[in-house]
Amino acid sequence: MNPAALRSDESPAELRERVESEPLPRNYGAHLQAVAEAYGDNLAWITIDGDGPDLTYRQISAMACKAANAFRACEVRKGHHVGVMLPNGADFLVAWLGLAKVGAVLVPVNPKLTAHELEHVLADGNVAFLLAAADSLELLKSTSVGSALVATGRIVVSDAGGEDEWGTMLSGASSDFVEQEKVHLDDPISILYTSGSTGRPKGCVLTHRYWLTLGKVKASLLPPIKRILCELPFYYMSPYYRFSAASFQAAAICVPPAPSISKFYDRIARYDIDVVWIGDPIATLPLSDSERKHKLKYVSLYGLKKELHRPLEEKLGVPVRESFGMTEVGAGLYMPADAEDMVGSGSCGIPAPFRECMVADDLGNPVAAGAIGELLIAGPGIFKGYHKNQEATTTAFWGKWFRTGDLARMDARGYFYIVGRIKEMIKRSSENIAAQEVESAIYTLPQVMEVAVIGVPDHKRGEEVKACIVLQAGVAADDLPPEAIAQHCRSRLAAFKVPRYIQYYSALPKTSSEKIAKKTLSEGGGEPASETFDLSLK
Repeated sequence: MNPAALRSDESPAELRERVESEPLPRNYGAHLQAVAEAYGDNLAWITIDGDGPDLTYRQISAMACKAANAFRACEVRKGHHVGVMLPNGADFLVAWLGLAKVGAVLVPVNPKLTAHELEHVLADGNVAFLLAAADSLELLKSTSVGSALVATGRIVVSDAGGEDEWGTMLSGASSDFVEQEKVHLDDPISILYTSGSTGRPKGCVLTHRYWLTLGKVKASLLPPIKRILCELPFYYMSPYYRFSAASFQAAAICVPPAPSISKFYDRIARYDIDVVWIGDPIATLPLSDSERKHKLKYVSLYGLKKELHRPLEEKLGVPVRESFGMTEVGAGLYMPADAEDMVGSGSCGIPAPFRECMVADDLGNPVAAGAIGELLIAGPGIFKGYHKNQEATTTAFWGKWFRTGDLARMDARGYFYIVGRIKEMIKRSSENIAAQEVESAIYTLPQVMEVAVIGVPDHKRGEEVKACIVLQAGVAADDLPPEAIAQHCRSRLAAFKVPRYIQYYSALPKTSSEKIAKKTLSEGGGEPASETFDLSLK
């Protein structure tokens, strides 16, 4: 196999033609085996800021075969749904790769869920077998599905500090695996639950084609690399697509025990990281002298406020490019590496290989360039639907087109811009206000670390605009009073978009994927650091 990577002399059209013309491996297990055979000595896993050995592709492949044989010894077969509830570590990745070889379906489980949330994931996900850490047993027993799995012996325990049933099984398993049931590209490989920021989590059914397409596309948009930072936990999609992208370049994911804003740039510098993904709070952090010696080659963004884009690129001195994706579609849009004129434009780019994109009206018809509508995405390798939720699946599609729920526009050159979420549109009197637009204005204040704008009920106008703000470390509310924020907004926004209410927070509530949980915030969640200020009383 030839590693997939960005070619400096390729146009976007040439890149698309190359990536789409190259055949995908027959399944994910075959892909891993091919990488191990061609690049076995390359590191695949690097542990940072924690315990555990670094692992090569040859070692990862052998461990995946052992895991596949161990699962099969537990009577796990093709199509079975297997929950994995482990701490962040190589065992989680290896379990997924082993299940992929068997043809079984991974249901990753967040060990921080409440009993009520856990019951939903286990029941909705049809989990018939479970690999879990010992310290999760009591929580599992508090659910009807978990207690039934324990009672029937359909659970294997992993315990690094005690009797390690899973470790014993792996030690005794063969590192040679023979596929007994054919595993195809369009067979499910995982069910990932959405973060549930606007409702009950839904299980996205993802196939071998999904992950191979996503990995190949992402790898082809990156320069030649060796190390990708992978700080988010394995019950979210991020580690799987970063490993998938890394594998198509025979590169390594570098995995800490947990994400850390304060350690982010230090980790990049100390571990010679090539590629990272950066969000708003991290973009505003200053670099120390040692952190300025980083060896980054490329930074990928998802929805960074456009005012932060150029300063971040100038600070880091490498290409910083926007993109757009979702659990349901994988890669959707990307900004070409040579599109320097688009830095800070707010655009998330053009359709990625294997993807068609358009902006549609309320009936699913394309709108004219410049007009705002819903972003629709189509193409091979998107999700198969929401597990056991045909109504949600039907609602999510217009024919071949997946409805993202994002408001967008496309300019005359074919570049797309996300302008807000349909469900986050604030309706104030007769005006529609995109929360993202107000957030973008507030993010230009250097004293602000995080902001979430929400609509709050108002008997006269239907809704009013409220800004929930986390200030930078060392900045007090007196340093940036509410009226100063409002005045800043008035200079950038129409009067009806200026927040009426402002409240300071120590921390905003987050989903498992580290997105701000606006539904929770609207219900009183988070850590308020002040009363709510009503600027209409000023």
